[in-house]
Amino acid sequence: MKTYSFLFLVLIINLLGYSQDPEPTDEQGVIKVIHQFFDSLETKDSLLRRQTTLDESLIWRRYSDENPVRIDSRFSKDDIPTMHALPDVKEIPKDVDIHVHNGIAVAWVPYEFWIDKKFSHCGVDVFTLFKMDGDWKIISTAYTVEKINCDRLKP
Repeated sequence: MKTYSFLFLVLIINLLGYSQDPEPTDEQGVIKVIHQFFDSLETKDSLLRRQTTLDESLIWRRYSDENPVRIDSRFSKDDIPTMHALPDVKEIPKDVDIHVHNGIAVAWVPYEFWIDKKFSHCGVDVFTLFKMDGDWKIISTAYTVEKINCDRLKP
């Protein structure tokens, strides 16, 4: 009887070992990093921002509704010291389209942006990510700032 109990216990332990969650796909890893990036904005968490984005990455912004169109850029690391002073913001992704190949990924993310619980603008984020040491990191971001025709960005 003791032998059967021992074998049953060994069987259960082995089954539990094999029931672990599977390794996340690259697409799931990219989506996780993008959501962490949005969370870092909302919570003003500079550590989380550093975990998701390389300091050397560039952020490009295009004001699409202006005539002429205005474009500017900055390094991600330059945002870190002033994150705590941001107003209450929330970026809401409307859809995510991801393409992954051999350690590089691009995510196309239409979004709405809210400041102090008031709609500010919409646009599209384009994130480029590299897989580095098993983790996805944002290496560049480009986004549009649009105040009109936001309904056409909804999925």
